[in-house]
Amino acid sequence: MHQAPWDGSDPVLHVSQKPEFIDQADGTVRAYYPGEDWHVTGADHAAAIRALIDEVDRRMQDPNYVAQHFEMARRHLDGERTPGFDVAFLDKDRYRARAIEIGDALTEGRRPATG
Repeated sequence: MHQAPWDGSDPVLHVSQKPEFIDQADGTVRAYYPGEDWHVTGADHAAAIRALIDEVDRRMQDPNYVAQHFEMARRHLDGERTPGFDVAFLDKDRYRARAIEIGDALTEGRRPATG
């Protein structure tokens, strides 16, 4: 989740993705977002969540990745749907509240509320 590149705009383009987790034969957990071409692995579910958060934070610092991510959002708005990927326009206050709620949920190891 991140703010649109046109900083200062209202509404804000909000992307939410539902992570998928797969238990591996060696006991580790693979975590990924549908529609993305990357994944992370953790020793357990909690470690996979932490690795996913860290990787998203790292990728969001890469302008090329951000551009690709917004292209995926544009395609979604144009009708190309990816399961687990959603795009909405939120006012700035709702966006901030949603960002806090998602961050808290991930930190606590629970699934964020939808919407």
